[in-house]
Amino acid sequence: MTTIIPARSAQKFLSVLPHVCGYVPRLSLVVVPVVDGRTAGVARLDLPQDEEAWGEVAATALGIVCRLPDAGRFAAVVYTDDPFVDRDGAIAFEGFMGYLRERADHCGVEVVDALCVAADGWGSYLDDPSPEHGRPLDEIAFEGALPEGVEPTPVRADQGDGAELPACDLAEKERLGRALAEIDRACAALGSDGDESGIAGIHPRALATACLLGQIPEVFEESLAWDVEALEPYLAGAVAWALNRPFFRDVALSQWSADIEEGYETLAFNERWRAGHRAEPTGPVRLMGEGPRPDADRLERALELVRRLAAAAPREARVGPLVAAAWLSWALGRATHAARYVALVAEIDPEHGLASIIASMLEASYLPPWAFERP
Repeated sequence: MTTIIPARSAQKFLSVLPHVCGYVPRLSLVVVPVVDGRTAGVARLDLPQDEEAWGEVAATALGIVCRLPDAGRFAAVVYTDDPFVDRDGAIAFEGFMGYLRERADHCGVEVVDALCVAADGWGSYLDDPSPEHGRPLDEIAFEGALPEGVEPTPVRADQGDGAELPACDLAEKERLGRALAEIDRACAALGSDGDESGIAGIHPRALATACLLGQIPEVFEESLAWDVEALEPYLAGAVAWALNRPFFRDVALSQWSADIEEGYETLAFNERWRAGHRAEPTGPVRLMGEGPRPDADRLERALELVRRLAAAAPREARVGPLVAAAWLSWALGRATHAARYVALVAEIDPEHGLASIIASMLEASYLPPWAFERP
């Protein structure tokens, strides 16, 4: 978020935080690094389920802060469905927050505030004893919290909200299914042995689409401007077909995170690799989050498209768009959404390569290196 919003109190900070996140965190530890007196991003982690997990969660949180240049301070917020005060009279997750603060001190990192937003109230772990149920939650309502002149953005119900695939009617699914089947036939016929007799009976749009694959970056680039509510079946089929093949899928994801030139460079690299040339990439490996920070709007438009394709495609053909949705969600910092799409892939293809890599990155809380760039 590039707009600077003053938050000179914990109350104001908590009321603005959902606008920065884009959702109201739930069952979460939210870490907000501070650089030069300003917040430098937001990271969300699942709350530890037991004391054995304290170390892993604390290490991940502090690792994120320490990777940001000049970030020697941070605020931490626990969002829990538990009561503000537990049966022992302590604030919910007070033991964990004390452990996190201790580890931060050992790392030379300052905790500027440690807050708890519970089911029945909120307060700071650093204050004198809070009221029995904390302070009223309506003090930190996010509605109307932004200063005048700052355009509000939609705030989702929680970090998992919005991961559901869009609804598609049966007609749209049938159109895309037929297009994919015809594109398969066309590609098989054109790639056989040069005998054009094999193309008899194949839909002309499928043949034209198959001929586009040599210039597939052009299709990927144009797809960012498509109306996902009115997709042309054969063009949509070309993207879905390509996403189910790693040779082309990697081109799409690299291009959507950069530009069309990156797409053609990735396509050329893949062609050399297929021909037996095993040289290392000369540029950043976009699939691992390398290179400059992508244009978030490009990633958002690509994500909207692949989610639509995943919803409309036949079961086996959903895998490619779902994997693309997982990677794009990870690239946008939506690990919860990415995990949802990886789980859907596993129901169809448990051994899928890129899905397994994304799952490993999510398990390790691995973030794209560009996430640590300061805009």
